[in-house]
Amino acid sequence: MRRLVVNADDFGFTSGVNRAVIEGHRRGIITSTTLMANMPGFDEAVRLARGNPSLGVGLHFNITQGRPVAPAAQVRSLTDGRGEFPGTSTAVAKRLVTGGLRRAEIVIELRAQIEKALNAGLRLSHVDSHKHTHALPQVFDAIIRTIPDYGIGAVRLQRERWRPGGMLTSPKVVKQGAVALALSQLCRADLVKMRRAGLRTTDAFFGITQTGFWTKQWLARLIENLPEGASELMCHPGYVNEEMRRAGTRLTASREQELRLLTDPEIVALVRNRGVKLVNYAEV
Repeated sequence: MRRLVVNADDFGFTSGVNRAVIEGHRRGIITSTTLMANMPGFDEAVRLARGNPSLGVGLHFNITQGRPVAPAAQVRSLTDGRGEFPGTSTAVAKRLVTGGLRRAEIVIELRAQIEKALNAGLRLSHVDSHKHTHALPQVFDAIIRTIPDYGIGAVRLQRERWRPGGMLTSPKVVKQGAVALALSQLCRADLVKMRRAGLRTTDAFFGITQTGFWTKQWLARLIENLPEGASELMCHPGYVNEEMRRAGTRLTASREQELRLLTDPEIVALVRNRGVKLVNYAEV
């Protein structure tokens, strides 16, 4: 059987993202989302999640953007002089390489974000991360050692099946394909660690190479050629408004394009006609 988790990242980022995630779930093929516990739209996202219990909700662990959930004095190595996260995954990686980021503080912030979501009444299906920072070994280890304490049994592994000569439509997409390939290599060791910890993930993953460059042809081809087993498609739907423009994201208009495709009646019908079962991480 071919099963597909369509996970919308950045739930809680802005009100426009929240609204798009729910629309994509109600009218389209979104089955799952991951919540940013430290972003302004958190409370609204929680209310929307409660009103849509069929939507799987995980944690979008964030040590890249915004301010920490944990007390600032407890996570100083994660933040800059303004008390904010450094802004990019590259900056996080540099801190780790130079020894400037303490693993114990990653765990403190991870627990704070998990507990904020749980205390809001949510049940978390899985964990992934903003800007893919959990591909870094130290962050990944912190996650798999911590989440069993909260009954969370699954983690995203970004093992994208990137095929050279596929839908590589621009130099930017080619560059993202190279990033996807590098992340896949990092995840090889992670799979062994996950199995030892008794944690679950999907058999395949898609979405990094085409982030910001979705087309209907690409999405239809992906659905038609899904491998057997469980796959995850990462997406970033959203509505562009002033809040979004101020939020510091490179993904703006592409979010609305993704929402259009995720709710396109022909795409919805294609999933059904190809015998693809839409699931969330609780069903993986």
